[in-house]
Amino acid sequence: MNKRESIRAARQIIDEIHDMRIFDLIGEYVRFGKTTKVIAPIKVPSVNTNALSLTYAQAVANIFGYNIEDRVFQVTSEKRDRKIDTMLRLCFPPVFTGEIEAGADYIVVDDVFTTGGTLAGLRGYIHRHGGNVIVCSTLAAGTRVTREATRHDQRQMGVALAPTNDRIRDLRNKLGDEYRAVDSVFCEGLRYGLQQLTEQEARFVSSQARTIRTYRGSIAEWFERGIIEARSSGI
Repeated sequence: MNKRESIRAARQIIDEIHDMRIFDLIGEYVRFGKTTKVIAPIKVPSVNTNALSLTYAQAVANIFGYNIEDRVFQVTSEKRDRKIDTMLRLCFPPVFTGEIEAGADYIVVDDVFTTGGTLAGLRGYIHRHGGNVIVCSTLAAGTRVTREATRHDQRQMGVALAPTNDRIRDLRNKLGDEYRAVDSVFCEGLRYGLQQLTEQEARFVSSQARTIRTYRGSIAEWFERGIIEARSSGI
């Protein structure tokens, strides 16, 4: 399938599955009078194959009359792109490069919300370079995400990117006296701590902690081994 056919197929998918009310929700976050751009976590044109993200970005831009930010790209990572294992995705957060307009507002869009790591990574990149993310939107979400989502007419209309207060409490309860040790393992091995996880990533850590405790193992040691194995794994 060539580029033109991919875009045509992407437009058809968007028309079929997207709820127009999403545009109303996005509009609630728009700050009129501010320079606002739409951005998707795409790779450089020579390797970009995600027509859905770019086409959705164009649809949002057209609705609101904004431009697409086309100077920022996700640096490719084969280990992240080819794996769906949550531990591997934790160990290989997305890396971005390119120019962000300081002071501008950004609407971040993507095709599917799974663990939220890509959205969180792009949001962090924009904020570190002086931009401001006002809202994130995706075409769809994974099954695990939608189970906990707010629903209208059986359609998912909003999920948490950052951990909720309930999730943080659950994480602290599951980790117990190992909370600080696990946080240190993440900070040392991944350069970000438990507070920087997404809601879905925190859910994963909490679930693993419960399983590890069942076998009376050290949660911190388990994650330390997992990080080392993931970082040293081949394709």
